[in-house]
Amino acid sequence: MITKIIFWRHGQTDLNKNRRLQGSSDYPLNDTGREQARTVAPKLAALKPDYIISSNLSRACDTAQELAKLTGLEITVDPRITERTFGAWEGQSLEEIEVHSKERLQLWRDGKEPGEDVETRAATGIRVSEAVHDWIDKLDDEKGQTIVFVSHGAAISNCVMTMLGVNPSEEQPLGGMDNCHWATMVIQKNRVPEWRLNGYNQY
Repeated sequence: MITKIIFWRHGQTDLNKNRRLQGSSDYPLNDTGREQARTVAPKLAALKPDYIISSNLSRACDTAQELAKLTGLEITVDPRITERTFGAWEGQSLEEIEVHSKERLQLWRDGKEPGEDVETRAATGIRVSEAVHDWIDKLDDEKGQTIVFVSHGAAISNCVMTMLGVNPSEEQPLGGMDNCHWATMVIQKNRVPEWRLNGYNQY
């Protein structure tokens, strides 16, 4: 059975570097991001993963490829673990967003939902966690196995909180992870919640 899951955030992009929201838009890794992926991949390979599932966005797929090279595992792409959608805000800096959406941006900064075309934290967490549980059920086996999900900052944090029984639209005990860092969750048999967070923002 699946006993461990690892959420690995993609490497840096130019938009990360310049503090612009990417959301579900597809932006590639920059040179730093590619180097981060090459540096971190051996650490995850040492954890002996059995499967690699990646978001459909190129920054995640290219990060996953570095792990695939070392493990010989195939990458399976699942668009359900893509990043939270930020609608018209995508590609913009917070300073630019503030010009036309000051009140909504303040709601977002305060941990509340800004509405309109921004996907809620809860919806993101449910979407990604449902995909994770689908893969757990599909890949269930007799022996303990590990899945690496290569995804995105908001997608990962909201998924982890959801799996821990927290509604991320109401509480945010976890912040976003840094580029190319990872989180580890392990199964807890006959306990609530079913999963335990063993590490967060690991590198």
